[in-house]
Formats: sequence, structure tokens, C-alpha cells
Amino acid sequence: MTDRRAALDLIERFDPHILTALGGLDLKARYIVEGFLHGLHKSPFHGISVEFSEYRDYQKGDDLRHLDWRLYARCDRLCVKKYTQETNVRIYLVLDTSGSMDYRGASAWGSKLEVARVLAAALTSMMLGQNDAVGLLALEDGESGADFIRPSQKPSQFGIVLQHLERLRPAGGARLASLLDHANRLLHRRSVLLFFSDLLEPAESIRRAFQQLRFMGHECLIFQVLDRDEIEFPFDAATVFEDLESPTRRSVHPASVRRQYLERFERFMDEHRQMFRGLEMPHCVLRTDGDPWLALSTFLQQRQRMP
Repeated sequence: MTDRRAALDLIERFDPHILTALGGLDLKARYIVEGFLHGLHKSPFHGISVEFSEYRDYQKGDDLRHLDWRLYARCDRLCVKKYTQETNVRIYLVLDTSGSMDYRGASAWGSKLEVARVLAAALTSMMLGQNDAVGLLALEDGESGADFIRPSQKPSQFGIVLQHLERLRPAGGARLASLLDHANRLLHRRSVLLFFSDLLEPAESIRRAFQQLRFMGHECLIFQVLDRDEIEFPFDAATVFEDLESPTRRSVHPASVRRQYLERFERFMDEHRQMFRGLEMPHCVLRTDGDPWLALSTFLQQRQRMP
């Protein structure tokens, strides 16, 4: 109980400066995973594996191979051993590298792409620990081709994924539609897809591509990474805003446009929420100034519901 309380206290006291100060993607990923898992149960999944979890009473139809005969000899009670599930799921990290992912507000612990990379690395560590096969898909910097890694469960896969995540750079205009096209073309076998994007494109422009992924049987979890500035529009003084995906610059007095901006932004978000709800794709908004454990918690909750 003490360890569990310590883990919860660590999460409640999340300090973005600690994560920012850590040197590399590997350290940041391990910091997040260890902080999340320390003192918590190792897995919510139960099946047959090499790692014992707990006992339950024998029920008619249970495999007799998993009865604990020594316990029966001691207690005259038939019990079946339960184990931590040894999964074998193909999972792809799909990262949007559009120019808008380069944005980092004053209160953020990283740019949107940096946050996505750190969380993708943390999830990779967690998934490989659950014996899932992990791969990656992103668009290359300044290239029309894709950075593609086939899923693998090998111990070396974590290092390979980290290398590819480290070299991702935001560039150019909106690239999510192109990324989704690559996903539909390259990912043929049914898989779990973890999307990291700010989704700053109209819902209608990407709806068909997500529908196609759903039709192909993929399980898609959407992690929308946004900055506090985009969500709350906290600016006060006259500010020059620059579009990261085009040369457009505009001087704005925030007080005169805040209400209109927030209303339009909420409509924009609602369109995406409705789209993903209709496609039965879990949609989680991650803030670049918030704690990173929400992504891991969301993933584990959804993993429980997956076949």
C-alpha cells in the first residue's frame, strides 16, 4: 500500500521541469513508465503465461493442467492458477510530423511532436514488456516517402524505435491526410494503431481515410496532442501569430478575438469528437503542459477491451 501511495503521489506531483531536464528520449520514456507502473499492478490482462498472478476456484470446464495439485493436497481445495497474459498483438505507432507539431507554448514541457515522441517511446517500452510486437509509421522530413518499421517483439526493437523517433522532425504543411494514405497502403494485417497528431485539419478531410482503416479491421486509438495556448488562448497583449505550415503572419489583439476563437475551436473539436465516436475510435486529448501518464492509462484501459 505504501508503494502504491507513493506512485499516486508521484503522478499527482508531476513537475514538467523534471521531464524537460532529463537528457534523452530513452531516459524520459523510462521515467514515465517507471513512475506509472511503480506500485501498480503489472497488467490488467489474465491468461496463460510464464508469470504467475493469482489463484481462483476451479470451475467446470477449466483445463486440468492448470490445477495446483500441491495446494489441493494441503487445503483439499481445487484452485486454478491465473497468469499474466502473454499477448501477441501487432501495434503501430503512427506519428504526424506536420509543421504545426513544432509548436511549444510557454507552459509546455515539450513541443507537440516532442511530447508525442516521448509518449510513443514510453508506450513502446510498456508494450514490448507485455510481449506485443511494435512498429512505427511516420512521414520522413522533407520527403514524400514514409519512415516505416515492421512490428517486432525482439529486445532490440526498443532501440530501433527510439532511433527512428529521435530523428523525426516537423516540416511542411498539413501531412496527416498523406500519413493516413500511407497507413491504408502499408498496413494490411489487422493491427492496433496508436495515432499521435494535433489533428489540426478539418474532420471531413480525413474522415474517409479513418473509415478505411476501420473497414480493414484495425483498432485505432487517437491521441490528440494540443498546447495550452491552442485550447485556452491565454494571450493578453497584441501578438503576431505565424502559421507554422505557411508563410502567413497576422497581428492580433487577443481580447477582441478570444471569444470568437474559443467558439470556433470548440466547434472544430466537436466535429472530431463526433467523427471518432461514430467510428468507435477512442479519442484522448493530451496537453503539452499536462502529466504524461494519461496516455498510458488510456492505452491500458482500451487494451482491456480489445480481443
